[in-house]
Amino acid sequence: MEPPVEGASPPVEDVSQAVAAPMDLDVVSVRDETAFAAKHLSDMGEETEDFTVFTWPLSEYRRQDKKVLSPDFWCAGHKWNVLLFPMGNSNGQANDMVSVYLNYGDQKAVEGWHVCAQFALAISNPGDPTVYIQSQAHHRFTNEEQDWGFTRFVELRKLFSVSEGRPKPIIENDETVITAFVRVLKDPTGVLWHNFHNYDSKKETGHVGLKNQGATCYMNSLLQSLFLTNNFRKAVYQIPTEDDTTDTVPLALQRVFYNLQTSDQSVGTTELTKSFGWKGFDSFLQHDVQEFNRVLQDKLEEKMKGTPADGEIQRLFSGSTKSYLKCINVDFESTRSEPYYDIQLNVKGLNNVEESFKDYVAVEMMEGENKYRAEEHGLQDAKKGVVFESFPPVLHLQLKRFEYDFQRDQNIKINDRYEYPLEMDLEPYLDEKADRSESHKYKLHGVLVHSGDVHGGHYFVLIKPSADGRWLRFDDDRVVPVTEREVLEDNFGGESLVNGAAHPPAKPPLKGAMKRFTNAYMLVYIRESKVNDILAPISTEQVPEHLRMRLDKERKDAEQKKRERDEQHLYLTVKVITDETFQRHQGFDLATFDDRTVPATDLPSYRVLKSQTFVDFRAQIARQYNYAPEDIRLWVLVNRQNKTVRPDAPVTDTDPTMTMETVRDKMASRQHDLKLYLEYINPATKAEWVRLHGVEPPIVVFVKHFDVSHQTLAGLGHFYVHRHMRVMDLALMINERLGYPATTPLKIYEEIKPNMIELMKMKATFLQSEIQDGDIVCFQVEMQEPERHDLDKQSMFTTPVQFYDFFLNRVVVSFRPKFDDPEPKPEFELSLSKKNSYDQMATKVGEMLKHDPLKLRFTQSNGQNGSPKSIIRRQGALTVAELIQPGYMASTANLLYYELLDVSIIELETKKSLRITWVGANNKEDRSHSFLLPKNTTMNDVAQDWLRKEVTLTPEGSGQIRIFEIVRGCEQKSFTGAELVRDVQDSTELFAEEIPLDEWKAANDEGVRVVPVYHYNKEPTRTHGVPFRFVLLPGEKFGDTKKRLQTRTGTSEKDLAKMKFSMIQNAQYTKPSPLKDEDVLFDHKWVDEDFIGLDHIDKRRGPTEKGVFIR
Repeated sequence: MEPPVEGASPPVEDVSQAVAAPMDLDVVSVRDETAFAAKHLSDMGEETEDFTVFTWPLSEYRRQDKKVLSPDFWCAGHKWNVLLFPMGNSNGQANDMVSVYLNYGDQKAVEGWHVCAQFALAISNPGDPTVYIQSQAHHRFTNEEQDWGFTRFVELRKLFSVSEGRPKPIIENDETVITAFVRVLKDPTGVLWHNFHNYDSKKETGHVGLKNQGATCYMNSLLQSLFLTNNFRKAVYQIPTEDDTTDTVPLALQRVFYNLQTSDQSVGTTELTKSFGWKGFDSFLQHDVQEFNRVLQDKLEEKMKGTPADGEIQRLFSGSTKSYLKCINVDFESTRSEPYYDIQLNVKGLNNVEESFKDYVAVEMMEGENKYRAEEHGLQDAKKGVVFESFPPVLHLQLKRFEYDFQRDQNIKINDRYEYPLEMDLEPYLDEKADRSESHKYKLHGVLVHSGDVHGGHYFVLIKPSADGRWLRFDDDRVVPVTEREVLEDNFGGESLVNGAAHPPAKPPLKGAMKRFTNAYMLVYIRESKVNDILAPISTEQVPEHLRMRLDKERKDAEQKKRERDEQHLYLTVKVITDETFQRHQGFDLATFDDRTVPATDLPSYRVLKSQTFVDFRAQIARQYNYAPEDIRLWVLVNRQNKTVRPDAPVTDTDPTMTMETVRDKMASRQHDLKLYLEYINPATKAEWVRLHGVEPPIVVFVKHFDVSHQTLAGLGHFYVHRHMRVMDLALMINERLGYPATTPLKIYEEIKPNMIELMKMKATFLQSEIQDGDIVCFQVEMQEPERHDLDKQSMFTTPVQFYDFFLNRVVVSFRPKFDDPEPKPEFELSLSKKNSYDQMATKVGEMLKHDPLKLRFTQSNGQNGSPKSIIRRQGALTVAELIQPGYMASTANLLYYELLDVSIIELETKKSLRITWVGANNKEDRSHSFLLPKNTTMNDVAQDWLRKEVTLTPEGSGQIRIFEIVRGCEQKSFTGAELVRDVQDSTELFAEEIPLDEWKAANDEGVRVVPVYHYNKEPTRTHGVPFRFVLLPGEKFGDTKKRLQTRTGTSEKDLAKMKFSMIQNAQYTKPSPLKDEDVLFDHKWVDEDFIGLDHIDKRRGPTEKGVFIR
């Protein structure tokens, strides 16, 4: 192991036990500079600016000072020296280890300087330069880190002894030689070996990054690429959003682009993903960049229609290909033109982009058994292929690094070396009839890189924002300059080469990632003749005024909120309880503050300067409530030892200079916020008290009313009582305030703390009852026994004690339907007691849904993402507390899912639930049907006795139902009918359809053929929708077959024009073969793994894939 590398000062604790390695047999001399450097200074892959060797003879080693500095020497115009601690630095044990460092010698260097140096330090025998100990390192020397080296270079005793194969000691006759080999490297980007502490992307590059929400690096990379395609940015700005009141996708994208253009800090994308309809968890799902680009472009094209930006996406990114099939011996050719927005290039088995284009336009010969049937010419030898009719101004190349391995039945990533040029000419791949009036030379503009494997990883993008600018790397919130080598060589994949030898990358894109997993995934080229136009700068003045005004206001508001947060230490928050808020409060104390089970009480809140005087604040409150300041008192609420929050004492106004901070610190010292109760004192009441009791102050008691009939416990207000008054006197005062007859019998309880509610003695005085200011009592009108018994039968609370117990165990539970049914079920919340049993909870939910509680089934939620977890079995002893079990990491606390069943959950024990999605006649998912069936039911019985009653069959159809599951997204696996329901896995997604009449008849007709068909988007592995079976007819040309496919899938003429049809032969070919109208599919030699593929946009996400969606 090498000695630990670090700076000399300040000392760093050395936790490593590493020391210099013993000499090896490949001996070189420290005086042989070239040989020594070749052996010990590895090639860093960077260009050398200067190389210097400095020799420092040292005598009387034992008599040297604790810290010794060598004479200065120069390298690359910089002054250096060697810093030596002969007996070790302070963080090593004294007289134990030698410490030695390379030190930057110019202490007057200007601020912001840096030098990147690779160096080796060696201590050698003064007479034999082949006897030495060395260590090497590299470092970015800066004002903050001016020295770097080895605190534990070598054990001191080893320098004086013959050890580890050395023929002589390093220090002989108390003399030795220290040699410094210093290689200063060029740093064209300015960020070589940068630690990025206090790095300012805007200052260094003129650009800012995008914040990562969790796994949105793929989105950030694409957004930066689109943003720096300036014509695209201009088109996005042109989408009218003046009338958008919520975050639509265009407005949210405009906000991101405008902030990227004008902000000094990295930009957030939360509003954008919200506009997509994504929830929090979606930001932690990594999607495919190409799919995200396609979905986003489709959405924007839709929004651009009828606006000044209409057609701009097509103009920028769309080109055209021509698929052809040409007979060799007769004059017959079939062609079909198709637009594209990106080009998929094969990577496997190919070395570079040029080879991929040649592969793309390669001619396939149709001969022998694979001859082409050409209308009246019969079977003919033919050439089949694709050529380009046009290339767009901005060309997106998708490198097919990911593909499906049918042998292993899984996706894999291809990490082979694959090169791409800075410039290329695409004219050789054009159709001979294509327009060549404009040059087809393209310049590389962007490289989107993926680092990782098929299961995930990290994306970043390399972009050259202007034609004559430098390359930049956009890696989430950081933007740094890069060299052309980093753009090209470092991301070709495979093993990178320097001077013909493998070498590690200068800056690994992902910490811990191996080089072979980091490679280009998408390339952006711009037509050379259009570069200046497409990348023309966009000034702030060119942004529509309404957009500028709106977004500038948003920014100012955000800055104001930030200032408020930054100045928060100057303010405190004051919350005021009034008689009105007390009367609305249902719970303990006068208001709810820190109860995790229920929301805090909505109280009037004030952001008050700590330096504001209390007298001013009281006047402010008095004005707001139309009181005279002398008629109100503000009581400070404190946390009592028994966990209650009660008014403790009123704030006095004897000191007019007393500040609000002083009030809080002196009267509520342990509280962050100041909680006050506003007491209004009626002058007449005050005068009456003085008449009766003189100057002795009253006790302020708060009273709550437990209303049995309404099952509420609400505040009545505050009362003034004398310490010698009896509790029965308070009962008279309550009856008088409520207008009850004076003889109305009341029961009065003291609310001591949440789990201590005690009945008060009516004849006891308040002194005897130990009542003080701020105490709370509650009362109820006494009930007769028959009335109490009747309420008990209705499971209603009959005493405040019971109601307080409910408060103590109260929890708000959210209920959500488990499935998305065509008839949506409500989401709602219920306040339940943790002590409620399963049946009590089910009863309350049943009342809410007007459904039999025994026909409700509940499912717990996953605390991490809120998805349904495990079904709850009905048990008598089960309580709500056990059902919700809110965990520390739970993001959706107290959430349960419910299902409305047709049978009771008691009956469920002997049955199994099946959910089958019915696929209509046009291969569209119609609706789902749920069945509760005896476990020994056969799948044939499911189809004939259960499903048939729920679906509508075609009047003149086959009348036969097929139940199937989807395999690999591309094939139906049918049930024979003999399988039992109990053997169907819970995770199996079931589908069913009426077998088409022509397929049903074909079962007994050897003259027709039934083949599998599936839907995909661009890549055959990216399946969607429901695969189906299709009948081929003898001699039918594909032009007619296509019309039947259109009928079978219910596809409109507009969508049919966008759909591509292909033959997918997984056993023979890696890429789909386009189908022509003249093809006769019946004549194809069909084998297993042959499919008809329908290539089109996934407008509705199928059940087999969780893909990108933008609402």
